[in-house]
Amino acid sequence: MSAAGSAPGSALRAAMMGVHERLDAMFAAQQRALLDRDFVRAGAWLDRYRAGLLLHMDDEEQHVLPLYAARGGDDASDAPVKLFLGEHARMREFVARSVAAIAALQQQPDDRALLALFDQQATYKNLLLHHDLRERNALYPRVEQWADAGELQALAAVVRSPGAA
Repeated sequence: MSAAGSAPGSALRAAMMGVHERLDAMFAAQQRALLDRDFVRAGAWLDRYRAGLLLHMDDEEQHVLPLYAARGGDDASDAPVKLFLGEHARMREFVARSVAAIAALQQQPDDRALLALFDQQATYKNLLLHHDLRERNALYPRVEQWADAGELQALAAVVRSPGAA
């Protein structure tokens, strides 16, 4: 990491990973509500999670990924912007399917549908794990390395944080 980006960059990575942790806590709360078969509470937690996730992905897509691309992220990395954008699209799709599944469970509780939702969410969590690792180990460190202190401060200033769980 460059000396110019060390302090502000560390703050950027900490802020972004803090968002990941809050989102993970919301998703876990949704799954605990599903385990309790409290589909209304699960839906409320998933709505919070989805809103926070969409904010976070928007922050990355509008601010972090353009800087990453401009500084050579596609050429100097095995994690091109299109990979992050593709994962974001898949995450949106998974969450939309979960929203629909929980709405259906609210109308008509069904053990098979609940088990199918847990299976779907296990796949989603695997996607999240790999996405998080790419951001933690490639995206954020490279942005910290390539951006100057002013750019990093500007990025840190635009990061929006979802409500705490």
